[in-house]
Parts: sequence; structure tokens; C-alpha cells
Amino acid sequence: MAPEFPGLFYLSRMINADRNGVQNAQRFGQMNYGKERTGKMLKIMLVDDEVLALEYLKSMVDWEANGYQIVGCATSGKKAMELYEKTQPQIVISDIRMPGTDGLELTRWLKEQNREVVIILLSAYKDFDYAQKGIRYGVSNYLLKHELSSELILKELEGIREKLERADGRKKIYQKYFMNQLIYDQVPSEELDEVAFGSRLFLLLVHKRNPVIQGVFIETCWTEEEQDELEEVMQENLENIVFYVADVQVTRNNWMMLYRIENTASKYTINSLIRRKCTQIQKKLEEKTKCHFNILHSYEITQGEISSVFRRMSNRVRYAFFWKDHKTCSLLELPEKDEKMLWGEGIRALRESVMEEEGEPEKRIEELFEKLEEKASLEDCKMFLPAVSNLLEELCESENCPEIYQERPMYTLEEMKSYYMESFRKIHDRRMEKMQMGYSRIVVDMIGYIRKNYRQELSLEMLGEVFHMNGVYLGQIFKKETGNTFLKYLTMVRMEEAKRLLREENRTVSETAELVGYRTSQYFSQIFMKTTGMKPQEYKRQKETL
Repeated sequence: MAPEFPGLFYLSRMINADRNGVQNAQRFGQMNYGKERTGKMLKIMLVDDEVLALEYLKSMVDWEANGYQIVGCATSGKKAMELYEKTQPQIVISDIRMPGTDGLELTRWLKEQNREVVIILLSAYKDFDYAQKGIRYGVSNYLLKHELSSELILKELEGIREKLERADGRKKIYQKYFMNQLIYDQVPSEELDEVAFGSRLFLLLVHKRNPVIQGVFIETCWTEEEQDELEEVMQENLENIVFYVADVQVTRNNWMMLYRIENTASKYTINSLIRRKCTQIQKKLEEKTKCHFNILHSYEITQGEISSVFRRMSNRVRYAFFWKDHKTCSLLELPEKDEKMLWGEGIRALRESVMEEEGEPEKRIEELFEKLEEKASLEDCKMFLPAVSNLLEELCESENCPEIYQERPMYTLEEMKSYYMESFRKIHDRRMEKMQMGYSRIVVDMIGYIRKNYRQELSLEMLGEVFHMNGVYLGQIFKKETGNTFLKYLTMVRMEEAKRLLREENRTVSETAELVGYRTSQYFSQIFMKTTGMKPQEYKRQKETL
């Protein structure tokens, strides 16, 4: 039984496909793109001068359960205009007969603001002729009030949803097509003139940060989850002043977006608004994805500047690794980096500072990274970081401190600098501890060589060739300073590593023997038994039970 609530629905026409899709694409910049994503709640505003009628309409349908959200109710056309500015609904349901600004005037005003908004007008039979005037405003369908029911409302709304989704799909294709054309400056001038974005625009580039592991940049790309989160947050309007226009993925880890600024915004507030949008996107992305992102934004630009500014931003974001504390940057804040650097001398100086008693490795690292930040290109950085990382690994092995060398991802130059300063200082201190025990430089070097090469067949004769000294003499000074013969010290180093392999890595006896420099497991077991008082198998079982 239909309720005794007279009414007529007018449904606005969605954008019909043009005979030429390019024409439609050329107009996408004129549309409002601050809407919900496909599949999300559709926002609805209700308007009626009779409060009881308004409440009745609210109660007729379980809106949210069916995918609709009532974002506001207004008791006049004037109040509806004010509410629309704040809520930006996709659908407006309004009575046609209201004092002051009636439903038709409201329809005309809404279509001027956003031609995609869907207007539903409520009317009685007697208003039919009057309602026909709404056709000129884009109205193309209607329902009578006395026929109104929850089933009928939902049927009409689902028809609207389907049209919105189809239009949204077409629009996204047009968006990406023209965005690509604009940023690469491939749109013919006659077409470009017809695309009316307005003059108050800015570009925003979201960069998924590449981690550095062992001095090497590891390229990352956007996951489907990250793309979904980005799409959601980038289309949220900011204070009803900053509106999303279009976007396109330009590389595997870079996403470019175009935004429009309302003319009501003063130049004084524009920079603050842009930064706020960047912060909004960066914060939500990192909260939801737990990944690291940088955001680079332009200043206010015109349509004709899009391509040139895009090129400058693409070049600058390559240096996101150089950025310090802030994760969002303005294009104007970033200097050019194009000077080629040579790092051989600096790396040698760093090595010497670690080896020398009065060396200052932290100072050398500070100097190198200052040079890197001020002048180096990204290509220079990709040469420098592996060189430093290789030096660190080499020194850790020679000084028998592998725990210092870490293979963890790092995302900023500042983070890398702190890590290297700490690591090289530890190696220097470890080396100085040995020298303070009374060891000469040559004995310290012998100890380092043994600890680095204990897996090989070593002899005093071989060390003599390495250090350009008589092997017998080396053996004499080594025993004099350490109290151990060369062979005894070598065996001690091998047994220390063997115990670690059996204990921590759960190696077999055969594997352990080979890894510490013994040809046969039988001979290894004999030496292990003599050194520790137990067989390797017994040692392994003992440690497993602890």
C-alpha cells in the first residue's frame, strides 16, 4: 500500500556518452572530482520545508544498509545551498514547492555548481506542468508522491548508482588519457585550449621510497592495496577549496596528481592548503600501508605550465633519499644537483682514519656526506654508497667484528650517515683495543688477516709473501707479542668459529669442518676434541639441550 504522501521524483540525467569520446574527455576538467569512489556510500541530501515530511522520508529507507549516506537535511532552498557547499552530495532529494527558493531554482543553482549532481524533486499531480520546466535544467525522470515507497526509491537510486558507476569508469579513462597528454605536452594546442581546468592548479607527486640495503637502492613499486588507499585519500576534498582533478602513475613508484584551487582562496592561504593536502595524503598512506612515502608538491601553476613543472618535479623526486627530516617538500625548496663527484680519495681517507691511532672516522664520514648532500647527483650517490658499504664489510671481516655490519633497509641519507659513523667508530675502537694490548702494527695486521682468511690454507711462508717480510721472522714476533704460535692462534680462531657454527647455525660436522678450513671431518674432529675436550657431535647436542 503506497503511503498517503504525495510526491513526484525528478531524476537528473547523467552525462551521456558523446558521439566523440574525446569531446567528453576534453570537458573533464570542468567537472567536480571530489566524489566517493565506485562501490562506496553515495551521499544524499534531503530538502523539504515541512519538517514532518522530511522526517518521514528519512525513515522510509534503511539508507546506510543499502549503500547510501544522508549527509544533511535542509528546510529551505537557501539552507540547502549552504549545506551543499559543506557536504558535496551526489544526490539531492528536494520538494518542488517551497517558499523562497523552490525546487526548480535550487536545481538550476546545483547544476551550475556541478552538472553531475542528481536532483530528485518531490511534487504532486497538480505541479506536473510546473515540474516540466525542470527539463531545461537537466531533469529527465519523475515519480508521483502517492506512488512513493521504499521499494520504488531504492529501484530509482540503484538506477542512478549504475549510471554514476558507468560515468565514473568513462571519466577515469578520460582523466588518465588527458593527464598523460598534459604532463608530456602531447595535447594539440587547439584541444588544450578547450580543456578548461581553470588557472589555479598545482601538481602533487607521491613517491614510494626506495630502501638502501648494503649500499644498493632496491626499487619498489605500488601494490594494489597501496593504490586503493591512495585513490581514496587523494579524492577527498580539502576544506571545500582544494579539489582533485586527475591522476596518473608515471613510474613504478611515482604517482602524479593534479588539483584545483577554488578562486575564493587567497594567495596567502594557498601554500598552507597545499601543504595540508600533502600531509593528509602522506599521513593516511603511511598509517594504512606501513610503508614509507615522500610527497613533492608544486607551487600554484596554470594549465600551460603543467608539462614543464612535471619534468622538474620528476627530476627532483629522484633525490628524495637526500631529504632530511621532512617527508613533504615544495619544488621551490629543492636545489639542482648535477655536479659529478669522484669518491676514490675520500674512501681511501676513510680507510686510513680507521687504521690510524689518531684517526677520526666520524669526521671523514661527515665530510663525505656533506659533499654528497651539497653537490652530488643521484648517480654519484649510487656509486658512493656501495663503495662505503663494501669498505665497512671488508673491515668488519678483517677485524673480526661481523656483528657491526647490518643488512637492514634504510630510507634517508641522514639515516645512512648515522649508521656509518657509528659502525666505523666501533671498528676503529676495536682495532685500537688490540694495539693498546701492546701489539705492533704488523701483528695487528697479521691478526686481521688470519681472522679474515682462516678458511684458507695459511702458513707463515704465505703471510711472509703478503706482508713482504720473512715468514720465520713474522712467526717469532707474533709469538713474542701474543704468547701464541701462529698455528695455535689460527687453530683458536677456527675453533671459535666452529663452535659458533655448531651452536647458532646448527651445521653438521662435515659442513663445519669445511667452513673453518679443514679438508676432512675426521681431522677436524680430532683438533676439536683436543681443544674443547669433547667431540663436535657432543658439543652440538649439549648446546641443543641448554
